[in-house]
Amino acid sequence: MGEPKGAARQGVVIALRSDPQPVTVIGVTPGLQISTRGVPVADWLCACGHHERARGKAAAAELQARARA
Repeated sequence: MGEPKGAARQGVVIALRSDPQPVTVIGVTPGLQISTRGVPVADWLCACGHHERARGKAAAAELQARARA
């Protein structure tokens, strides 16, 4: 049916800092980490806070190629 008239949409609040500080995602440190036990998993965490995870050999290899660029 949609939202009632006058309802405000909820959004994501983003804060930008002038001096970036190291970011940690639980269990992941900034940089590229690849685990090859069982199904390969690659985690890439940028110092700005951007995080990507790839599962599978092809997806992990593709993330590794992009993370180096």
